Amino acid sequence: MHVIASAKHNQAEDLLKVPLDGYKYLYTNPQNNKIYGYRTKYKLFGKEFTAVVLYSEASYKKQKKSYENSKVKMLNKLEDLKRRLQSNRGKERDKSSVEREVNDIIRKDFRSIIGHKVGRKPKGKKKPTLEVWIKEKGEKMRYAGFGKTIVFTDLHTWHSKKIAKSYNQKYLVEDDFKLLNDHLLIPIGPVNHHTDFNIRVHIFLCITGMIFYRYLAWRCKHLDLSIKRLVEELNDIRLALVQENASGKVEMIVEEMDVKQARLFSLLNLGEFMDN
Repeated sequence: MHVIASAKHNQAEDLLKVPLDGYKYLYTNPQNNKIYGYRTKYKLFGKEFTAVVLYSEASYKKQKKSYENSKVKMLNKLEDLKRRLQSNRGKERDKSSVEREVNDIIRKDFRSIIGHKVGRKPKGKKKPTLEVWIKEKGEKMRYAGFGKTIVFTDLHTWHSKKIAKSYNQKYLVEDDFKLLNDHLLIPIGPVNHHTDFNIRVHIFLCITGMIFYRYLAWRCKHLDLSIKRLVEELNDIRLALVQENASGKVEMIVEEMDVKQARLFSLLNLGEFMDN
């Protein structure tokens, strides 16, 4: 079994420091964004992998804007808190209550960026002091990671473009898990079995059903329909049994279909099953 996965930025920080002129163009994605890559060998989890750091300028701009907007909002809230603490109005506050409020303001992913210190109450004051600063090293590393994804694999002979595209298709695996949780399609749960053997059979049948759905979607890929929508369209194709009064002969016919249903009927050759 092989692996294509992504590493967290803090697991390979030195790869983020590689200048962009060390990257090579790989491909242009469906959103018309150019994807670049820097390839090297890198040790993770005690094993050497082929690592490809992917970079997209569009992602860089989006992540940078989101980061800076969030940072400004948090700093404004912290400045407002500092102003309230400097005022002697209102009720008395202790150090722990201020710490709790600060932790509510600073999101977890910003704890390595925004530093703070809650001090003691100055003489004659009812509230402790608060200092806030930006951790330059942490922020510099955050900026270095914008627009970048560290992908690693043991498929050393694969081209960087193939590694990148395969990783970016991970949504297909995520979609499969959604299928296996969909109570209208092939839900794994609830598992109404108690022995290991029966549970394995149940899981096997669910996975087999998922593969059939995937094959169906592949056959109908030109129609650009999701699996759920595909199943709904097929369910809406109705058959009727018509009997002629004179001869008493019963004939199976298809009720009126819309354009998509007609294309599905033709593409999957469903008419041949009516003859049987």
